[in-house]
Amino acid sequence: MMTLNLNGRWKMRAAECEDIWDAVVPGTVAATLLEHGVMPDPFWRDNEKKIQELLDRDYIFERSFTAGEDLLKQEQIVLHCNGLDTLAEIRLNGAVVGNADNMHRIWFFDVKPFLRPGENEISIYFRAPAPYLNEHPSGIGKPYTVLRKAACMFGWDWGLSLPDSGIWRDIMIEGYEKGTIETVIVHQEHMNGKVIVKAQPVCRGAQDLLFRLTLTEPDGAKLETRECAAGGTVYFEVEHPRLWWPSGYGGQPLYRLCTELMTQDMILDTREQRIGLRTIELDRSEDGDGAKYSFVINHIPVFCRGENMIIENSVIQKTDGSCYKKLIENSLRSNVNSIRVWGGAYYPPEEFYDLCDENGILVYQDFMFACSFYQISPEYMENVKQELKDNLARIAHHACIGLYCGNNEIDCIYTVTGATDPETTALRKLFGSGKDPLPEAVRKALWANYEPLFLEMIPELCSRYAPDTDYVHSSPSAKAPGEVTAFFDYAKDGDLHYYLQYNGNAPYQKIRTMRSRFVTEMGFQSYPSMKTIASFTEPQDRLPYTPVMYAHQKCAGGNETIELYMERDYLIPKDFEDYVFLSQLQAGEIMRYSVEHFRRDNEYCRGIMLWQLNDCWPVVSWSGIDYYGRWKALQYFIRRFYAPVLVSAREEDTNVSLWVSNETAMECNGQLRWKLYGKDGKILDQGEKSAHLSAGESASLVYLDYSRMLNRIEKKSAYLIFEWEHNGNVERGTVLFVLPREFYFSEPELSWKVKETGSSYVIEVTAKHFAKAVGFDTSEGDCIFSDNYFDLPAGESRTIEVKKVECEGISDSEDLRRQLMVRTLNDVMLRAAMAGK
Repeated sequence: MMTLNLNGRWKMRAAECEDIWDAVVPGTVAATLLEHGVMPDPFWRDNEKKIQELLDRDYIFERSFTAGEDLLKQEQIVLHCNGLDTLAEIRLNGAVVGNADNMHRIWFFDVKPFLRPGENEISIYFRAPAPYLNEHPSGIGKPYTVLRKAACMFGWDWGLSLPDSGIWRDIMIEGYEKGTIETVIVHQEHMNGKVIVKAQPVCRGAQDLLFRLTLTEPDGAKLETRECAAGGTVYFEVEHPRLWWPSGYGGQPLYRLCTELMTQDMILDTREQRIGLRTIELDRSEDGDGAKYSFVINHIPVFCRGENMIIENSVIQKTDGSCYKKLIENSLRSNVNSIRVWGGAYYPPEEFYDLCDENGILVYQDFMFACSFYQISPEYMENVKQELKDNLARIAHHACIGLYCGNNEIDCIYTVTGATDPETTALRKLFGSGKDPLPEAVRKALWANYEPLFLEMIPELCSRYAPDTDYVHSSPSAKAPGEVTAFFDYAKDGDLHYYLQYNGNAPYQKIRTMRSRFVTEMGFQSYPSMKTIASFTEPQDRLPYTPVMYAHQKCAGGNETIELYMERDYLIPKDFEDYVFLSQLQAGEIMRYSVEHFRRDNEYCRGIMLWQLNDCWPVVSWSGIDYYGRWKALQYFIRRFYAPVLVSAREEDTNVSLWVSNETAMECNGQLRWKLYGKDGKILDQGEKSAHLSAGESASLVYLDYSRMLNRIEKKSAYLIFEWEHNGNVERGTVLFVLPREFYFSEPELSWKVKETGSSYVIEVTAKHFAKAVGFDTSEGDCIFSDNYFDLPAGESRTIEVKKVECEGISDSEDLRRQLMVRTLNDVMLRAAMAGK
């Protein structure tokens, strides 16, 4: 095969005027206009409103290229476009060679009749998507359902409206003889300690060709080479297979499969894939109380500690391989072993799946349908069919993919439209389904559009291209499609999406009355870092309810919800920096409370995937890591409550049970210790206990009854510190016996030292009095602390490490000491109390 790369320098011009700019491909309209200063920064203040007119125009990308004689001699010549976003007409030397209408597809256009020797001209006309939607109203769903384009680009409850266009992935011209490799479908059979790898190559073009396939061991040793004709299957027998495991359960050895397409005397095309040998299934067996929702890998049940991933950047061209590398590194640092690719975005590139393969991150893969019914037609179904074939052919061999999911929330929207129970009826407003249930005839019409796509075509394609990976039709979903009558029924028969707003902003403590098989979305909003807020505001904007801050809060009632919960548990600060700190701390505490509850119930609940891992612009959101990669308090909490072996407390007034949850494949032996502190740091009680936990076991180890020791007044100054030590690791936690707003906080009188030790900086911090939520930040640079927003008992010290490779804008230990800022909940509550007097 011959390839002529068309990436690089292009020209972009507006379709209806003479303006023309240099452009880089892969690239988009927004990226080009931003580069040339034509578009104002969409992230600054309320500039989102100012960019829409520019994106409502049509644009043309064009360039010239030289076609050599060797290329022109090829039997077949195609224009290969890995991503055209979205409505495109492609011309070569003035002639139309094809049209595109799906951002998610890989497009091939026959250009042999249109190429000429020497210089050629290619142009791609992109029609603006927003005006197109206005001219083509959807029949049954939201406007974005008309286009096969990332739904969130039209705005979401965490994202701005930036409906871009352009050549967003690689583009090239390919010439080949007879045929090329389309994909290789891999199927594994594990039995009697060995694995049979079945590889079925699929050819695009002539079918009278041969395939030669070679399987190589993870260490590089060639295992075997076999041949087959087009349409055939080769079988490799792997003795003593090295199995692939999710992070924390084992290693990630990857075999290499090389496929060559040949004639008798010539190699026409080659393709390499890395595969991991593993069995994986979603256990949906019934157990007398509904059905399980449990991932079983290599016959071992795996508890998913996950997060949901959205698009990496609203300006797509700013996303590259380094974004995914940082995302996976941050996930591993946070004890995350699974990521959900959410269905309102786009299919990630190969780099993402490669990194997940290499690092043992299990991928819960949505197809790109979200939050609305889609009206099908024969043309629409054919378009989607090709989209799914393209992407399954591209990614299905990856070991990391644990599950395919048809869509995000469409089944539950269907449930909400017809429910009559009070809890689900109250959700209709949130889901935009109207006050009353929809007429049954309308619901039947909705399901008639749902069933052919999500219950027939997509599972058939998954069975063909990904035979070893299970499929569910929606998230959340129960075992029987379309038969749930109340929203919270998903909890006992499938997976659940849960936000406090779904319970009418109930106190988060209500979570302990719930059980759920699997929680695929759960989160609470908080503000991003003050440095991030400064990047999009003027000083006068930096208050919760200013127009600019509202422009960066896309969830209706979001700021009000943050403050509602803040008012319940804390004193509301007047100082905005304290307010931001407290919003982050609150989100971390609410998620800690919730996740610890579900992990204690791990025989029933088999996974949690928090909403959300990342941001695509600077915004108030549910994320643990903000747009600039800065860890919010939540991400530090995640690192702690996603520890493979978790220690937690279940408190009821002055009684506490201490639990340890061992979510590893190994037995765990450790030491549980606790201390009850009273006024002035006096130790009122202490103890320790050795314990053994089996793999996967969660158990209550100690019950502490302090009802006689702590009266109403003493409760307000008492706190319990507990820790679990095993294999040299110490996990900690704290219990207050009253809400923070009622606790008697003292000035913690912190002191700290900073020193340098080889590849790290070390901070040693000491508290004279009990310090709640010691939070570090730096004034200018950025770094990731080994722990943050932690509690310190009176008179104790903690050593915090900062790795130099995880620092930006910090030159040495003295610079870190100069920049270091420390804030505690004590400080925030004391200032709020003074301001309230």
